[in-house]
Amino acid sequence: MLARSRPTFALVLGLLTAGTAPLHAQHAPSRIVSVNPFLPLAGSFQGEFEQKVRDNLSVAVSASYLALDDSDRFTNADLKLRLYPSEKALQGFAIASGIGVGRQSDSEYTVCPAVFPSDCVSRRGSVTGPTFSVEMQYQWLLGSKRSTAVTIGGGAKRHFIDDAPDGYNQYEQVMRTLRLTIGYAFR
Repeated sequence: MLARSRPTFALVLGLLTAGTAPLHAQHAPSRIVSVNPFLPLAGSFQGEFEQKVRDNLSVAVSASYLALDDSDRFTNADLKLRLYPSEKALQGFAIASGIGVGRQSDSEYTVCPAVFPSDCVSRRGSVTGPTFSVEMQYQWLLGSKRSTAVTIGGGAKRHFIDDAPDGYNQYEQVMRTLRLTIGYAFR
């Protein structure tokens, strides 16, 4: 009787063990929504939605608003293609390239007509144009369900902006970028 129960026990154990790997893979996160939790304290914002496309590739949509002081403000929206060389999309080291649109605003100035000096108007100079970016990052998926995403990274963004409307180009052409985000990873 002991000889008969061994093959049955081995078969049941084999089926249970074989079935756990695909179930774990099915529950791996395929999307992440993340924000920088510190920028709102300074009146700014950075957020991103990332979707796994393949084992080594994801697509992300990001937006940011950065107010450095009372004068300089930067607004961006990007579409990024992110490569994970370890073939574990959404976790580990990644490199990305992106295209988007960026707006740079500088300090406010006042225009007063000579005829009616009391009718002064405040204006802000700004330019908008396409952007191209490259970045490197490292992303951790934490917790027993791997649903907390923590990301750090950096890169550069090129703004394709011609001269300002007044002919004087005071706007940044290439900017360094930094990233620190915390988010929620889900299926």
